[in-house]
Amino acid sequence: MAQLGGALRLSIVLLYMLMAALYNSLLLPFSIMFTVPQALVGSFLLLMLTGKEWNVVSIIGIVMVLGIAVNAAIILVDYTEILRERGMERMAAVVQAGKTRLRPVMMTVLVAILSSMPTALEWGRGAELRSPMAIAVIGGLAVSTILTLLVVPVAYTVIDDAIQIVRRWFGRTQTTAQV
Repeated sequence: MAQLGGALRLSIVLLYMLMAALYNSLLLPFSIMFTVPQALVGSFLLLMLTGKEWNVVSIIGIVMVLGIAVNAAIILVDYTEILRERGMERMAAVVQAGKTRLRPVMMTVLVAILSSMPTALEWGRGAELRSPMAIAVIGGLAVSTILTLLVVPVAYTVIDDAIQIVRRWFGRTQTTAQV
C-alpha cells in the first residue's frame, strides 16, 4: 500500500510537470490540478458510502479517475487558451470554452461511468473483486466532473490574474515559462 501511495503521488507530480511543459507555465497547470482533490474526495466518499475497502484495486481506479478528470480540465483550459490566442477576451473565452467543450467532457465521463456500472453492481464472475475499482471511478468522476465545470474556470481566471500580476511585477521581458 505504501508503494501504491508513492505511485499515486508520483503520478500527480509527473502530471503537473507534463502540464507545465505543455503550457510553458509554472502557474497555469494549477488551474487544472484543482481537479485532483475533487476526484480523490469523490472516490473515497463513494467507497465509504458503499462500504468497500481501500485496496490495490481501488487505487488503480483512483489513478484512472485522475487521468480522466484531468483530461476534462485540460480540454477546458486548452480551448480557453486557443480562444484567447484568437483574440477573444478572457471571460468570453472561458464561457465559450465551457459551452463548447461541455459535450465532449460529458460524453467521456458518461462512457466511463456507465461502463463501470456492471462491475460496480458486481454483475458477472469475479466482479466483487473489481467492484472497488469501479466504485472509485464512478464516485471520482461524478464529483470531479460537476465541480470541474465550476471550479476550473474560476481557478483559471484567478491564476491568470496572478500571472498578469507577476508579469507586471517582473516586467514584460519575462517569459511565461519563468512565471
